[in-house]
Parts: sequence; structure tokens; C-alpha cells
Amino acid sequence: MIADAVFMAQYTGFFSFKVNTMSSCNEPEAKGRSCRIISSMGSVAVFYAAYLGLSVERISNETGIAPSVLMNPDTYLPEAFFEKFFRMLTETFPGRNVALEMARTAPLCYLGAPGQLLRRAPDLRTMLELFEANCDLLGDRLEMKVIDWGKTETILRTHQPLSRVDGGIGAEVGLCMGTRITQECFGGDALLRVQFSHSATGPVAAYEDFFKAPVSFKAKYNAMIFDSSCLERLNGKGRPELRGTLELRLKRLRQELDPSSGDGLAEIRKAVLRNALKGDYSVAGLARSVGMSVSGLQRRLRSAGSSASRLLDEARHVNAMGLLADSRRSVDDVAFKLGFESERGFCKAFRRWTGKSPAKARRELSC
Repeated sequence: MIADAVFMAQYTGFFSFKVNTMSSCNEPEAKGRSCRIISSMGSVAVFYAAYLGLSVERISNETGIAPSVLMNPDTYLPEAFFEKFFRMLTETFPGRNVALEMARTAPLCYLGAPGQLLRRAPDLRTMLELFEANCDLLGDRLEMKVIDWGKTETILRTHQPLSRVDGGIGAEVGLCMGTRITQECFGGDALLRVQFSHSATGPVAAYEDFFKAPVSFKAKYNAMIFDSSCLERLNGKGRPELRGTLELRLKRLRQELDPSSGDGLAEIRKAVLRNALKGDYSVAGLARSVGMSVSGLQRRLRSAGSSASRLLDEARHVNAMGLLADSRRSVDDVAFKLGFESERGFCKAFRRWTGKSPAKARRELSC
């Protein structure tokens, strides 16, 4: 079942929060303004939808967001996108706990550069401090604050204004992903319990099975409560980088993510999607679509910190799940549609993306 599908991708972690010192989109200042959330959450949403058989084109048509934007985890999406997307999911799949399923199935490598940097913190205390200080990279109106560094418990309080219209789905996804980073980097015993301010959208037992900790609802605020004895625990997935080095890298990333600058790759990403619709995942085809030589295209992408192979691989990854959801297609046909020379090559790539075979993923899709 989808609820049991945990993809073993590299863990990057994500939250979308805002510190108290940030001024943009503050309430009531946010009225009449377009607030935003980093689109890594949108990338996760697109993957989950593809896993259920919804096409990127349908998501784009119903939310008004171009596929090239949906596929880029390091830009921003309007907050309204998530309201429309979650409504589409709950209407299309009534009775499903989409938050838990999304958090379980999403490849964590989709979560963008901020998470990749923040997960390098050497210990849990440093990670929480860096998230709190840099959360404006991730969202305009979401909040994250450690309200108690107690002797036995440390309380991380979160707030998601989108909960007023999405029924708490966004908040649940955020805390679910936070749990995954905690479990991978610091072990399963670091989290003591979880609480949400909204009502449960499914059986409480399902939440407790996911979090491996007690979960309560209708609380005063959303929170993750950690064991304070784990705060100095070393991060097995991190690197021995100094905090100052991390902060410098985050400062640089802040400049790169500034919407006034952008990475300048929007047209190339659009060309990737256009070619994908035709089954063309070749570098030469992409170069022709944007009116450049292959070498010129590679230089352009390299200067922006990307590559043609990376963009094409992302497109294949997104489209693979949607194609596999169609049981009428053989795995060999899916491989052909994605531009692989053989089924073996596709299976190898699919295992790299998801940690499992296409056949196993297809069986889970049919459950």
C-alpha cells in the first residue's frame, strides 16, 4: 500500500517557517498580498500526485502553475497553489490521509537546497537553531520557534496559517517530514511526542504508527517535543562543518533564491517539459529546442549550477510514476516512453530514484 511505501532517497528535510523578525507577509499585512512557499513542497506534491496517477498537466491546468515551476524545488510557489492542490487531492481521493501518504512516499531528494544545507548541522541543537534563524528562506507566513529548551524536553512550536483553508494538511506534511529528518539524522528516540491544533483527518493510530510516538489533536498549537538529552547527539548524516561555514552557505543561497534574480533557467525547464511530452529526453533535442549548441547549453547550465542530464533526469523521475500507474503499459513501454534504450537501463535508474523496482512500485500503486 502507499501508506507503507517509504522511499530510501537521500534525506534533505524541509519546513516552511518564518522567524519573528521577518516583516514580509505578516498578518494583517498579508491581506491583499501574494505570499509564497518554497516550491520544494510543490515538487513533493507533484511526485505524490504522479504516484496516484494524476498528470503534471492536470495539476498545472487546475492550479495555474506552469510545469517548469512545479518541477523546480528551489524557486517559490504562491500560497494559493497549495490551497488548490490539497482541495483537488481531497476531492479526487476522498477518505485518504493524503498528508501521511505524501510524507511517506515523497523522494526526499526533491526537497531543495535549503534542506540539503540545514541537514548538515552537526547536532540536533544546531539544526533547530539554524532552521529558526533561516526559515524565511522557506516560507513567508509559516513559523517555527523553540519555546522551551528544558532540561528533559525541548518544544519546537510551529504555525501554518494555511491550515485555515487546508484543514491542517500542510502542517501535517511539515511535521511528518520533520520526523523523517529526525529519525534519519538523530535516531527514532529523539522525538517524544507530537501535537496538532486541528482535528485528526484519520485514525490517530495511523499517525502514531508514522511518528513512532504519541500524537494528540486539538492542542493549543502545533509542536514537536524532543528529548533534551538528544540535543547534543551527533548527526550521522551530517558533515563536520563549522556553524559559521553553514551560515555563509545559507547566506549565499538566500541571494540565489531571491526572486528578483532567479536562475534564468525557466525557458530551458519549459523546453524539457515540452520535449518530454514528445518522449524526447535527449540533450541534443533539448539544445535544439532552445536554439543552442549542445556545448553552449552545457556551459549555460553549468554556470547556473545545473546540467542537462540533471534536468532530464528530474523530468524522467516525475513522469515515470504517472506512466507506471497505467497498468496497460508494460515496463518496457514505460522505459521507451522515457527515452531509455532498454528496460534494464530504466530499472537501474528507477532503483536509483526510489530504492525499489518498477514492478514493486506498480504493485503498490494498485493496492
